[in-house]
Amino acid sequence: MKEIKRRNAWIAFSLALVVFLAGVFVINWQLWHSDQAAHVAAARQAATKIAVILDEARAATVTAMNVSRSGCSEQGQFQLGTEAALQPHLRTIMLIKEGQVWCSSLPGNRVLTLSPVSLSDEPLMLLPARMMVNKRPVLIYQTHSEQIRVIVTISDVHLRDALYSDSDSNGLALWVQDQMITRHGDVQPQAADPSRSVFTSPAYPFRIAYPESSFLSPGRLVNNGAGLLIFIFSVSLLFYFLMRKFLNVYTSEEEKLRYAIAQGYIVPYYQPLVNGKTGEIYGVEILARWQNTATPSRSPAEFIPLAERTGLIIPLTRSLMAQVTAQMRPLFNKLPDGFHIGLNISASHINSPTFIDDCLHFQRGFEGKAVKLMLEITEQEPLLLNGAVVDKLNRLHNCGFSIALDDFGTGYSGLSYLHELVFDYIKIDQSFVGRVTGETPSSKLLDCVIEMARTLSLRIIAEGVETQAQLDYLNRQNIPLLQGYFFWKPMPYVALVMLLLSKPKARIIEE
Repeated sequence: MKEIKRRNAWIAFSLALVVFLAGVFVINWQLWHSDQAAHVAAARQAATKIAVILDEARAATVTAMNVSRSGCSEQGQFQLGTEAALQPHLRTIMLIKEGQVWCSSLPGNRVLTLSPVSLSDEPLMLLPARMMVNKRPVLIYQTHSEQIRVIVTISDVHLRDALYSDSDSNGLALWVQDQMITRHGDVQPQAADPSRSVFTSPAYPFRIAYPESSFLSPGRLVNNGAGLLIFIFSVSLLFYFLMRKFLNVYTSEEEKLRYAIAQGYIVPYYQPLVNGKTGEIYGVEILARWQNTATPSRSPAEFIPLAERTGLIIPLTRSLMAQVTAQMRPLFNKLPDGFHIGLNISASHINSPTFIDDCLHFQRGFEGKAVKLMLEITEQEPLLLNGAVVDKLNRLHNCGFSIALDDFGTGYSGLSYLHELVFDYIKIDQSFVGRVTGETPSSKLLDCVIEMARTLSLRIIAEGVETQAQLDYLNRQNIPLLQGYFFWKPMPYVALVMLLLSKPKARIIEE
C-alpha cells in the first residue's frame, strides 16, 4: 500500500506540475503579449511624433516655394529664416537651383550640409554626422518643382526625443531607406533585421523599428508577474494535496490488485495432498495468497472473484506459475516421482490465446523431474465448451497434464463438463465432505457422488477434511488423495520445505 501511495503522490505531483507549468505558460504569454503591445504602441507613438515634425517640414517647403517665385531677395531670405526659427523642430531650409544653393535660411546663404546638391532625389533621407558641417546627423525632407529643389533639415535631437518612450528598453529606431538612427549614436546603414519588427508610417516613407520580445523571459516573469506566480504556485500546491488525497481514497480495488500482482505480493501457498491411510504427502495444491508487510493480508475470497471479473486472473496465474517453478526446482531431489502439483485454472484463462503457451512454459520449468502437473478447472465462472476449448484441454492432456474438475457439484455445469471433456480427477468440495458426521444418513449425498465418479472411471480427491470421522469415512471409501486442515493448512514455501525435509520421500502408488 505504501508503494501505491508513493505512486499516487508522484501522479499528483506530476498533475500539479502540469497545472503550475500551464499557469506559468499563460502568465508568460500574457506578459509577452503585453510587452509586444507596448512595443507596438511605442512605435506608433514615435511614428506619430515624427510625422508631426515632417508636417512642419512640408509646411516650410510651401513657404520656400513662395520665396522662390519672388526671388531670393533679402526679404525672401528673411522669410526662410523666420520660418525655420518659428517651427520648433526645423534646423535649416535650402533652395537648390541649377545645381547650386540659391537661397538658405541661414545668414549669407550658408549651409550645414556638405555638398547638398549631390544628394539624391529621395523625399526623405538620413544623413550621418560626417556629411554635416557641425557633425550632427540630420533627417532631410525635400520636395521638387521644375527648377527648384527645397531641402529641409531636422536635427537629430528632435528625432531622438520622438523615439523616447516611457520604457527606455523598447529600443526604438527610425528607419529611412537603408539608414537607421536610434536614441544613441550616429546614423548607421541597416539591412533587414529578423530580430526587429517595424511599424510603417502611413503618411511618410519611414518606418519605426522595434525589437521582438523574447517569448521566454525569466526576468520579465519575475519582475512583472511575481504576484501571479505566487498565486499559481499556491493553487498548484493545493491541487497536489487534494489530488493526492483523492487518489489515495478512490484507488480502485482492481488497481490495487493489479499493483499487487506486478509487485509480487500475490504469492503461492502450498496445501499438501495426503494419502489418507499412510499419511504420506503425495503432492500439493497451489493456492494464491495476498501478502504485504505494509498492509493486512487479504482473503482469496475477496481478490480471486475480483481477478476473475477483471481479467487479472490470467496475469495472476502466470505469476504463480513463475514463482512455483522457481521455488520447487531446488526441491527436485526431495520430491518423489509422480508428485502432484495442482494449479487452479479459470475459464477466462482457458479461453485466452496464450493458455497453451503458458501451460507448456510452466511444464518446462519441471524438466528433469517426473512430477504430475494437474490443471484444476474451477467452476466459479462458466466455461463454454466449444471445439477450441476441448482441443486445448485435450492437447494439454496429451502433453502429460492431468485434468481435474475442481469443486465438483458446486458450480455451473459439472455434469456437462464430464460428458464433453476427458478428466483424470474430480475434486469433491468441502461442502460435501463436511456433511460426514459419523452418522450414516449424513453421507448419502457424498456416497452418490463417489459412486458416479467410479462409474465414470474418475479418480477422486477429497477437499476440506477436518475431522477424524471424515478421514475414517473416506478411507473406508478407498479415496487415496485427501487435503484439508485435519492434515495441514496452506503454507508458505519455507514451511513446505521444512515439512518435506522432516519426512522421508514418499513412494507414490495410486489405487
